[in-house]
Amino acid sequence: MSEKWPSVTTVLSVYSDFSRIRSDILEAAAARGTEVHRVCAGIAQGFHVPAIPEGIRGYVQSFQSWFDRVEDVLLVEQRLRDPVFMYHGKPDLVVRLRGDQAPRLIDLKTPLSRGRLWSAQIAAYERLFTVATGQECQHSGTLRLRRDGRPPIFDECRHGASDLQAFLCALGAYRHFMMED
Repeated sequence: MSEKWPSVTTVLSVYSDFSRIRSDILEAAAARGTEVHRVCAGIAQGFHVPAIPEGIRGYVQSFQSWFDRVEDVLLVEQRLRDPVFMYHGKPDLVVRLRGDQAPRLIDLKTPLSRGRLWSAQIAAYERLFTVATGQECQHSGTLRLRRDGRPPIFDECRHGASDLQAFLCALGAYRHFMMED
């Protein structure tokens, strides 16, 4: 039953340490990230976005400057499942930019610095997309949106099999230590 399958973010969260960040700052960052994702997903789906809250306006402008290069939107925050490795996840976007031959998977981020787990996250999401559609992504990565509205920073995840293997090892450890039989 897929209801018992862990998500990509749940598996990798075990390896995230936010203990040095004050809880109020962490909560505000999580709320900001959720709101930015919601608005950017709406833009990607072609919805009219009413007034954008001041606190995220720059991030949305940053996203829009990149999104103007998108030719096709293939997927927006759709839950995907892997019946072989029994995990699931919701990639933010799979798009084809003008000039791209293959789709690229994009994970939206609001932190200033790059996260160590992001490459494994992208590899796990790419596998989910390939299992679901039979298509392979190229030039996937994270899009670090900027608070001041400047163009975002694209961090391409040029992983080999090692990032997916790292995720699958984390998935195995998660099942062994964190899940009940």
